[in-house]
Amino acid sequence: MKMGSTFCPADNISHMSSVARDVCPFPDYTPNPLFTNMLSVNSSLQLKHHYTAVQSSLNPKQLEDFTKSLRSTFGREGRVSYGGVGVVALSLAVLFDTLAKQAKGEQVSDSGPIPGLFIKDLRGYYPPHVHTVSEYLRLVPHIANNPTRMKEETERYIKLLTIDDQKLENLGENNMFAMQEDVPLLNVVHGKWFANNLKVHFLRLKNATADELVHSKERPPAVITFNLNCDPETADKDFKAHVQRSDSHTQEAFQKYMTKLKPWLLQVAELEWLNTMFHLACEIGMDDDLKVAQRGDFDLKANALGKWAE
Repeated sequence: MKMGSTFCPADNISHMSSVARDVCPFPDYTPNPLFTNMLSVNSSLQLKHHYTAVQSSLNPKQLEDFTKSLRSTFGREGRVSYGGVGVVALSLAVLFDTLAKQAKGEQVSDSGPIPGLFIKDLRGYYPPHVHTVSEYLRLVPHIANNPTRMKEETERYIKLLTIDDQKLENLGENNMFAMQEDVPLLNVVHGKWFANNLKVHFLRLKNATADELVHSKERPPAVITFNLNCDPETADKDFKAHVQRSDSHTQEAFQKYMTKLKPWLLQVAELEWLNTMFHLACEIGMDDDLKVAQRGDFDLKANALGKWAE
């Protein structure tokens, strides 16, 4: 599949990755669907589906509490400016998940990285972009219907994400190793992807065009460290045995992609990581004119499954 000038590969290694993880668990590099769905040109429809799914997961009492919380945030009309598109749609999706958890009696932190939204780092390290994006998404529901505040805060967070880039550049060689590892690097890419969509939203607020949008053209480091929870050389024999017992798709992928230059399990992790990077590049490279042209508000009241009490 091709979008613009960026080639987007098919996910033809998933069968092999599943077998590899059974032998040697390694991080799941797959982006959270909220990112890919809410920052796409189909965001309004995706948000409506997500809103319905979240409400449907609640019992009557939980749904009542959930709806009451939304109404206390957005008021009687229940409309959210630009709520159906881009970063505002993403903020609403995160809010729906948060309020649903609270309605079920779960504790949800109101600071730090938004749980589940980024690639999980088992050591708990997240680049500064993750914290900045999380702050903005938590803020948006409280300012979405205030055009002046939205414009001011969006511009401020665009600058903050630029500062986050500078922080990484200033780490120095002794501290840069973390940013050459698989999970932190992907989370930085998520931050840059979000920053681009934040700029798109700012252009919408200014009634501007995509001509003013500037993309980051940075490339990942040449050497990337992959953290596997096993000794890949020792586990390769077990992996090969699992492949031989697997279906034809897995065996075909093994024959097509695996070489003898390095451990097979390490190659699988690298392939999945690169596949994810290509998919993210496809999303980032979508038609900017089309994305900036989106203007859809979101009607919480009209799409509510529970009673939007007056």
